[in-house]
Order: sequence, then structure tokens, then C-alpha cells
Amino acid sequence: MNVLKYLTLLFTASVLLACGSVDIRSPSKDGAAAPEPSAAQLAGDMPIPQGSTIRPQETLVIGSGNRWMGRISLSVPGESQAIYTYYRDGLPSAGWALTSSSYSKLSFLTFSKAERVATVQIQAASFGGNEVTITVTPATKPANATP
Repeated sequence: MNVLKYLTLLFTASVLLACGSVDIRSPSKDGAAAPEPSAAQLAGDMPIPQGSTIRPQETLVIGSGNRWMGRISLSVPGESQAIYTYYRDGLPSAGWALTSSSYSKLSFLTFSKAERVATVQIQAASFGGNEVTITVTPATKPANATP
């Protein structure tokens, strides 16, 4: 039953993230586009490597600071292994606990912090650098076992 609840929550969150869109560049009063927030401003309590740029078409952030949920998609320069190490070693110092990890051509790291779970996906980009997707969702609470 726990698995069914988890899959239902995951499916619902995925549908909401896929259907939503955020226009980061809302026009200002004089008609010019407002400056885009930096990756660090969007990520709140999630460390972001130097030189990272946001991929706005694939990013959806709801909330801010230490309570944001959603997906941040980044282009990150450097070697995949260095980016993997950056997140594996850097997120625990920001209060995130590593719960699982897998390093390969498509690497995943999963962290938890308070009432949230974060997944970091790292993949080498076609033309150099890396595509990094950080997804933060509410943590599910296991159902109490009944005797």
C-alpha cells in the first residue's frame, strides 16, 4: 500500500510539474524584461556550482528559500565526476542527508532534509559540460504498520 501511495504522489507531482510553466521574464512597467534570477537565487538552500546557467524552458520552481519545490535545470561546465563530487560532498554541509547515489553516464544522488527530498541527476551534455536537473519534492510519510 505504501508503494501505491508513493507512486500516486510521484505521478501527481510529475503531472503538475509537466503542465505548469513559469515566465521568469515578466515585463516591467517600462516594457523591458525583468532580469532573470540567478540559479543560486532560485535554489535557496541547494548549493549551485560556479558558472552554472539556468535552462529556463525546463525549470519550474514553486516557493523560495528553504521551502521551494520543483525542478531546476542547469548547464554546468566541468567534468561529470567533479560535478558529482560537488553535490555528494556539498549538500550535506547545507543540511541535506545523502540517502542514495549512483555514478555512471547518467548519475543520480538522492538527499533528504526535513520534509523534503531532492534528486540530483547529472548527465554529460552533447557539446561539453553537463546537464544537471535538481528535483525537490515533499517527503512522503510511511503509513503506520498495523498488526
